[in-house]
Amino acid sequence: MAVNSIIAKLEESWERDELVEVRTGKAKPVFGLPVQSAIFKSVRYGEVSVDALGCQGDEHVYEFHGGPDKALLQYCSRHYDIWSEELPGSAHLFRVGGFGENLVARRANERNTCIGDVVSIGPDVIAQVSLPRQPCYKLNHRFQDKDLSRFSQEKSRTGWYYRIIKGGSIKAGDELVLLERPNPHWTVARVQHYLYIEKNNFDMMKQLADLDALGNEIRNIFRNRLNKKFENQEQRLVGDSVMALDMWAEYRLIKKAKETPTVTSFDFEAVQPKDTAEPVLPGTHVRLKLGGRLIRAYSVVSGNRNQFTLGVALDRESTRGGSLFLHEGLQEGGTTTISNFAATFPLAEKADSHILIAGGIGITGLLASAQRLQQTNRDYHLHYVVRSLDEVAFKCDIKSLGSNVTIYCKKDGTHFDVSNVLQRADSNAHIYCCSGERLMKAVSDTAADLGLPKENIHFESFQANSTGDPFTVELVESRKELEVAGGDSLLDKLRSAGFDIPSTCEAGNCGTCRVGVRSGRIEHRGTGLLENEKDTAMLSCVSRGIGRIQLDL
Repeated sequence: MAVNSIIAKLEESWERDELVEVRTGKAKPVFGLPVQSAIFKSVRYGEVSVDALGCQGDEHVYEFHGGPDKALLQYCSRHYDIWSEELPGSAHLFRVGGFGENLVARRANERNTCIGDVVSIGPDVIAQVSLPRQPCYKLNHRFQDKDLSRFSQEKSRTGWYYRIIKGGSIKAGDELVLLERPNPHWTVARVQHYLYIEKNNFDMMKQLADLDALGNEIRNIFRNRLNKKFENQEQRLVGDSVMALDMWAEYRLIKKAKETPTVTSFDFEAVQPKDTAEPVLPGTHVRLKLGGRLIRAYSVVSGNRNQFTLGVALDRESTRGGSLFLHEGLQEGGTTTISNFAATFPLAEKADSHILIAGGIGITGLLASAQRLQQTNRDYHLHYVVRSLDEVAFKCDIKSLGSNVTIYCKKDGTHFDVSNVLQRADSNAHIYCCSGERLMKAVSDTAADLGLPKENIHFESFQANSTGDPFTVELVESRKELEVAGGDSLLDKLRSAGFDIPSTCEAGNCGTCRVGVRSGRIEHRGTGLLENEKDTAMLSCVSRGIGRIQLDL
């Protein structure tokens, strides 16, 4: 359907609509930012309980993201087609659920829904429209467009919130029925016009400050304006220097040095340095464009946004090709395109003590963490496991940690006893392991045997095992079919087909590369999905389909 036709239909009134989907989500780190969000919401099948604070199982990171006036968020599914036409570069991301909505329906939208509308949802629940959603910078990251949050509020495609008048249960297929409309002249879109466009129309501000059923968050904005106190919207729309979407920049390789027979360090500097450059946070990755559609992620060992160091192990057997390109193809003085910092493996700030376990090249994922803990005089110890002493990388950095690091070498007869190390952990010690699968499994199994809290154990794999049996992918929305060979990752195959799937770690840890699964069996790998998300999503960098699967692409 043409966009103009869709927009025209958005003006049509509604009295009844169908609840197409119910979605809920858990809070977790997203987009490589040092914050959490529940914007990724999974489809719920069957009945879902709703009370004054919203759907059972739905989480909010901050108090002002939830509460009685923000119990449920609804979004019009027809908006996604319009977004795809307007922003074709992000078209693959504009899928139902992308705005973090709880309720998915087609007819109701910001132009035909009014503040104060009383709506029944199924046979039990009665809700009242309370607030327009105020979009924030996370939408920019979600849809890979630095202006998406601003566009959504200016175009009144943000969604809106309900407060709950009567709780109960809802499910997909329920009918939405408009019961009352006390404020027929105040659509969500019209309120947003004075909220974001005519911000100095004080006559309208007076009406809105007293509008019956309008939630306190927006009511207080209008009241403050009447007292000449205007809010700063830029922080919400763009974020600060850490949160802002700053995707790619050009860097020059200024030094390339052998750390071990297989590991090389790479020092990069920005071609156009920033006036202020944020330092490397613990657990930071960057992505490198290495020619064509080849994009690979690596841990940042040290430095800041203007100049930093990576450590990369050469793997000639890998089908992915990133390490070979860096070791043999990129020379000093050469330039490459590198992404913004993404802290996907952060430290737990409230932990009493930290146990860091690195295996081989996994030291690159934990060295910045160890250095930060050392600088802040925190209680920690780094356990570094190598096969031989000539495999110890970044020796000067390791030496600076003093007695807070222990090196274990098989050839030297120094055995790493996982049980002995983890037995020293108390209930508020956090354990971080960056290694190959064998050591990670040993840490996971031992922690479980010792009864250590699962939420205190953190893993990051530097081995992106994305190979396996071939499988077939049907892309439902695009009406395409792809064959993923045994040596290919789904992420690479999708990119080759023209889908610019976002990714960060590319090892199954961060969840950025998730794609929606419509049907089929999945061999899930990595840690980037919660258990309740695995029925409707998969990590395209490492997970694989079994036989034939359908994706929402």
